[in-house]
Amino acid sequence: MIIQDEDDLLNSKDPPVTTPALRYPERAAGRRPFSPLPDYETSQALAFNHLNNDSLISFYKCPPKRRFVDSRSWRAGIAALGMYIILSIVIGIPLIVKTSQENTKPFSYTSNYAVPWLEKITTTHYVTNINNLSTSLANGSCNGWATIGKLDDAQHSMVGQLLNTVSPDGRFSITSNASYPSSMNIVLGDLFVGINPNTSVTDTTISVQMQASNDDLFDQTQVCFALSNNATGLAIYIPDNMSFNDQLLFNITLLYPQTSITAQVDSFATYLPFFTQTFGDFGGYVNFEKVFIEGPVSRIFVSSIEASEILVETSLEPIFGQFAASRSLTVSTIQAPINVNASLFNDPDSNFPTYLEVNTGNSNLTANVTLNAPNRSPPQRPNFIANLRTFYGQATASFVHDPTSPPTAIKLRLENDLGPVDAMFDQYFQGFFQANAKLGTVLVTQGTASSLDPFDATLVRNFLPNYVSDTRTYGWIGWGLDSGGILEEQIGEVVVETSIANCTLFFDG
Repeated sequence: MIIQDEDDLLNSKDPPVTTPALRYPERAAGRRPFSPLPDYETSQALAFNHLNNDSLISFYKCPPKRRFVDSRSWRAGIAALGMYIILSIVIGIPLIVKTSQENTKPFSYTSNYAVPWLEKITTTHYVTNINNLSTSLANGSCNGWATIGKLDDAQHSMVGQLLNTVSPDGRFSITSNASYPSSMNIVLGDLFVGINPNTSVTDTTISVQMQASNDDLFDQTQVCFALSNNATGLAIYIPDNMSFNDQLLFNITLLYPQTSITAQVDSFATYLPFFTQTFGDFGGYVNFEKVFIEGPVSRIFVSSIEASEILVETSLEPIFGQFAASRSLTVSTIQAPINVNASLFNDPDSNFPTYLEVNTGNSNLTANVTLNAPNRSPPQRPNFIANLRTFYGQATASFVHDPTSPPTAIKLRLENDLGPVDAMFDQYFQGFFQANAKLGTVLVTQGTASSLDPFDATLVRNFLPNYVSDTRTYGWIGWGLDSGGILEEQIGEVVVETSIANCTLFFDG
């Protein structure tokens, strides 16, 4: 028998066991050595080890694997989803339809009139270079100055003047090829068109005065006329090699005589950038069919013009004037105010309404409109269609009937994105109205002026707001209780709206 030293016992390689150890008991006496069954003590130890989880010897049986979602859960989920969809269809759709009907029922009418807006057509011939100018003016002449002189200034500017007698009838075109911004502050001019105050003059005359800052610029600038019995054309060609030290000044005057024979002008067109265009009162001496006044950065002032079609368009400069149109009136600028007095006439026998369009931006819009349509019976279409718009500044519009006109049908839309809106109608408007403001306050009111329906004097005039709130009001105003029996195409309609300012709509009666 080998007995280990104490040092060997301390340096044993096997670390001490800190967990309980299982020791089998000594074999019982009298037990057969090759019996397949354990003795009693061993059986008890094995049973105790199976129940004790802290034992070093364990007999672990893995639990059966569990399916993430069994078939019964899938079937239940699908059934619940199907039931949810069915209930949503059965319950949700009737609620949506009912809510929609409740919201739209008081104001079910929507404007469905197809608006055949007229295309912008102008008769001016824009001059781009001298070759195009010479070919377009085959019978013309350029720089036919009657007098040429030199000013006693620091630049020794050159001045030329001419005067031509032209036909009072037919077509007129006055244009320039100046462009923005290359010619800005280099080219300036004034145009005046009106009636000759000298009653002894019986001819229509046009005069041109040009001032150039140097001799070369004077020679390179072309002032060309094309004249015939029924056409007057004036085209100004400005060279494209001008410097900021150059300057051109123009003064153009067209005067019609005060004669007993009215001048018949088929079309009158201008395109004059950087000009101030002024038109006088023509009285009964000139009859215009079409008038087109254009030019970027061109101030436009009109005392009075009457024509079938009128187009006034500029940019960065204001438009002020009084206009009378029977087919269309368009007034447009940007970043500048508009202030117009418009008289609109619509022929009941015509197939189309009379159109009005006024728009600007970043400035005030003021339009005072007089309506005249001698309807013998309620019209089968709108007499007037108007669209007024600005995106900043004050938008103010008034619509009244001419004293000789019966009530007319007008469809108006007045918009202002950021500024306030103020619209007024007289006591003869009939139709739907709607005023909207996203962040401002809406106010729709009726005055006390009285009026009768000329087509049925027994009807009483009513003001029927269907919905009233701080930001939206709509309803109907007219003779009778509602719009029953009136064609939708005939019913008047006014929509005024803004975003962050107040919106006011007033009916005089």
